[in-house]
Amino acid sequence: MPDEQTPLLAVVRVAQRRPRYQHSTVRRFCTIVLSGALVVALICLLLPAAFLPVADGPKSSYLPWANPFPHQAWPGGDGMTYEELQTILLQTPNEVEARKSSEYYTAGPHLAGKNLSQALWTKEKWEDYGVTSSIVAYDVYLNYPLDHRLALLEGVDLATNRHKIRYECSLEEDVLDQDPTTGLSDRIPTFHGYSASGNVTAPYVYVNFGTYKDFEDLLAANVSLAGNIAIAKYGRVFRGLKVKRAQELGMVGMVMYTDPQEDGEMTVASGYKAYPEGPARNPSSVQRGSTQYNSVLAGDPTTPGIPSKPGSPRVDPHKAIPSIPSLPISYRDALPLLKALNGYGPNASHFNKYWQGGGLTHEGVDYNIGPSPDSLVLNLMNAQEYTTTPIWNVIGVINGSIPDEAIILGNHRDAWIAGGAGDPNSGSAAFNEVIRAFSVAMQAGWKPLRTLVFASWDGEEYGLLGSTEWVEEYLPWLSAGSVAYLNVDVGSVGPKLNAAASPLLNKVILEAAGLVPSPNQTVQGQTLLDTWDKRIKTMGSGSDFTAFQDFAGIPSLDLGFKEAPNSPVYHYHSNYDSFYWMDKFGDNQWHCHITIAKLWAQIAMQLCETPVLSLNTTDYALALSRYLEGVKEKAKKSTIGEDSAFSFKFLDHATSELQAAATRFDTYTANLILRLSKPVPWWQWWKTVKLLYEVRKANTKYKLLERQFLYPGGLDHRPWFKHVVFAPGRWTGYSGATYPGLAESLEDGNVTNAVRWGEIIVERLEGAKSLLEK
Repeated sequence: MPDEQTPLLAVVRVAQRRPRYQHSTVRRFCTIVLSGALVVALICLLLPAAFLPVADGPKSSYLPWANPFPHQAWPGGDGMTYEELQTILLQTPNEVEARKSSEYYTAGPHLAGKNLSQALWTKEKWEDYGVTSSIVAYDVYLNYPLDHRLALLEGVDLATNRHKIRYECSLEEDVLDQDPTTGLSDRIPTFHGYSASGNVTAPYVYVNFGTYKDFEDLLAANVSLAGNIAIAKYGRVFRGLKVKRAQELGMVGMVMYTDPQEDGEMTVASGYKAYPEGPARNPSSVQRGSTQYNSVLAGDPTTPGIPSKPGSPRVDPHKAIPSIPSLPISYRDALPLLKALNGYGPNASHFNKYWQGGGLTHEGVDYNIGPSPDSLVLNLMNAQEYTTTPIWNVIGVINGSIPDEAIILGNHRDAWIAGGAGDPNSGSAAFNEVIRAFSVAMQAGWKPLRTLVFASWDGEEYGLLGSTEWVEEYLPWLSAGSVAYLNVDVGSVGPKLNAAASPLLNKVILEAAGLVPSPNQTVQGQTLLDTWDKRIKTMGSGSDFTAFQDFAGIPSLDLGFKEAPNSPVYHYHSNYDSFYWMDKFGDNQWHCHITIAKLWAQIAMQLCETPVLSLNTTDYALALSRYLEGVKEKAKKSTIGEDSAFSFKFLDHATSELQAAATRFDTYTANLILRLSKPVPWWQWWKTVKLLYEVRKANTKYKLLERQFLYPGGLDHRPWFKHVVFAPGRWTGYSGATYPGLAESLEDGNVTNAVRWGEIIVERLEGAKSLLEK
């Protein structure tokens, strides 16, 4: 007897396998007619799902559509049960295989557009597992480093251009005997993706973290910014938005470094040895990274909204990338620059609490703001080659019985450096184990109910290029057929599980976490759910879920094990994010790699195999209420304050109405699951047809709910972002903003626009309610 987790098509097979009884001629005739009617009804019900137009979806060469009817091996005596599949996915991933994948991916440089060999290796590996795979290319606009220089000059005579070099920055990371990756002859120089070429000489100003608020503080203090170079700490906000604001204020260049302040107690000053001898940051470590304006646009900045294919029309990219040069440096190179500002301009201690703290005071840095005197200047030279070049996604598919209900899993493959053991290849190694586990299940006779799509993206680091261009190309198919996108970027660099997701997916994340053994057990038998704080964050940007969630309205999640406060320092986007670091400090038993693989696979399995989709609309509606309360708090602090021209009452009402509809719908689907668990007599075939129809209709509502929150016009001044609930914060980038159009209007004191966005949001809330009720 099927239980509530048995795939819905099994109910049909139970009826088909009943023994045949003797009948009179008339009754036998009636039986034949009724059986034929059942077949016709099933065909009418399921056939449309099997034949989406190929022109609107991925190419048939790598995603051939499957037969819509159930596979004979699942689930039956000659196949496997749901629990058997679950066990395979928990037992197959192992540390040895994950370590091998990591060792391969981190053995040499794999910058975007320069990793075809890794794409081919990944495709062949997946095909060896039995997963039909293909390479999908796009022609994207990006840059590669040619030359750079950063020097502190003094005694500058502008008339004669004479000067003395006070300090020449190395702009290099130390080669370490213990870490082979750091000494490769073809290692990648330190640079910023999408940074402008330029050669500027000017005084400089310390701008703290370079946040929008930091720049406002500097303006309020009458610190001269225009015509100067900024020196900023990494952290708090996405690096490209630091450059964006500096450029808007007339600054001519930017230098960024990682201050040990970001490392908590895990510093040399606190007595820890620096990598490779110990867990503290190596002083020469440099964080590379993109300076694209990630809160304005994702993907190729020359083809917003359309795929970057040969012949695609292209636009000026500078609405989404800087026009001033920037360079990343180590804190060792930053020391002489910061110490040279001692005594010039106000001190950081004169500002508010957000300016407090600094990890280099023990090295003689007073954290003065500047600007430096005219005789003490920086020469910043940045030479970049901009080109349009191919990148390569690898796409694998396991076709399901219901091809227009697809679960997509993704991880990017490219890295800024020759290692990338944490970002992204801890995710890549786990990904291969997920696919291998599903392969073992297929070899044992399993065939999925829903289609699984696996994507190894290229070009993520520059601006989510591979995933965004793919979503833009296949948007019609994705809009019609995708259930969810499951992303793992940094799979493991520490012991703490982090999760961000659309609230639709909260339920399945928690359920899956309760099935997976924790890698950090204090008591034998503990699961991830037992040892995790169960915090699921809102979606922002910075990884490949962005186009799915914010552009296409596909519920998404992002998972990974991150650092805890006492973890060894993770050298993000540095040469020291290497296989050696991972094997010695990051995840030296490789347990977290395997745990994230198991969690990822369990979530995919539940979404793929449960007859009624494992989503929850009530969680979403409750989250929408919380988000609205957050916007109200912001309104109190804005220039609008309690302005009577704007009222939240109509938003409160629409949110409450949606919450009631969501509760009714989830109650109905819970009952539907119970009804599925009960056998239907073969002679009551119409009940089976009706049940299948109800399941299909309910799943379609779950599938399309997220799409109801898309607004075709997009957000103000960044129309590529279509979601009215989620977007990256316009001046944060990584962290998510909720109800961004409304919240930003309130922040700007624009009552008229706030009312406009309130009306747009109410319309979308009512659309979601209507979907659930019809």
